[in-house]
Amino acid sequence: MEMKSYLAEKLSKMLFLEIKKGKIFEIFKVRVDENIYVPLKPKSLVEEIKQSEDLDNIPIIFFVEGMFFVLGADEDFKFNNEYKNMLDNIPKSEDYIKGRIFEEIKRENYEDAYVLLKGLLKLEESKDIYEKLILILENLRQKDKMYKEEELNIIERAKKIEGYEKPYLHESIIKKEDNDFKAAWHALDKYISMGGEKTTDIIEYKNSLKDILSFEEGKKLIYKNPKEALTKLIPIMNKLEDNPTVYYYVAVAYRMLENYDKAIYYLNKALEIDNGLIDAVNELAINYAALENYDIAIKYLRKAFEVEKSIEICTNLIMCYLNKGDLEQVQNHIDIAKKIDPKDEILKEIEGYLSKNN
Repeated sequence: MEMKSYLAEKLSKMLFLEIKKGKIFEIFKVRVDENIYVPLKPKSLVEEIKQSEDLDNIPIIFFVEGMFFVLGADEDFKFNNEYKNMLDNIPKSEDYIKGRIFEEIKRENYEDAYVLLKGLLKLEESKDIYEKLILILENLRQKDKMYKEEELNIIERAKKIEGYEKPYLHESIIKKEDNDFKAAWHALDKYISMGGEKTTDIIEYKNSLKDILSFEEGKKLIYKNPKEALTKLIPIMNKLEDNPTVYYYVAVAYRMLENYDKAIYYLNKALEIDNGLIDAVNELAINYAALENYDIAIKYLRKAFEVEKSIEICTNLIMCYLNKGDLEQVQNHIDIAKKIDPKDEILKEIEGYLSKNN
């Protein structure tokens, strides 16, 4: 469900009382052009008030939570401007709603706390409120990704406050979770450049982002410039020693440099950490094939193919059998490959080669 639809559903469960414009002035000291509907939020009051038409018996404070809730739930609600004027004329309405927000947080009712806090933002736009909004949204986002877009919207609004650096830190965390590491780095850099506190946690976070960026840059360079790729990947191997993919990409870079023995060494390191890493098994086979150890290469490829029936592994098997001169297995695996992907370009090249040489 989208955030807007979700909040609309919550609003639909509220009680709205139609109050004549004269009564609005009498109660709230605000002049309006028409009768307006005023919301009531406290659930315990709804049934009681439905049975009574005497507004004089309803304490004015009971309307406060309802109006703040509507302000936070629907930015385009028809009577929002009137609600803001009415709340401005109610003494200590903001203090009251801050207390209600605290109670909702204490009860772990973060959704209502967020909506009320967002409503308060309409009357009091401050760093403190933005920070509380973002922290509540971070909590909600862990339970439901629906809140991510809402948090990013609040962060963008918070950035407009001059000299306010914390939104950039929160943005960085979200971007990192989305694997957008460059954006995460730029947001963190902005936070620090604006004077953001460099705690031990922030320094560790920055260093981890730096390592991830080196890793991502190294991966991109493997096929274009494997030497340069290794300068990015090797320094972070010890820092990411439990990550088998680092060893895997280092191995691919060494294969591109035709250093097959080193490639095999790092692939075995990767498989020590995760023996189910099929890409590493396939890569081992490619390296053994490059060393013309076709029997070993076939052993690894068959192991990989049992787990992942991919066209790439199948065509690698065909090439190994072809180099061994085992034409029966070549044809068997061509038949298998055609069932996987008859339009595969490598498969077509193999068939073209065989038709010319047989």
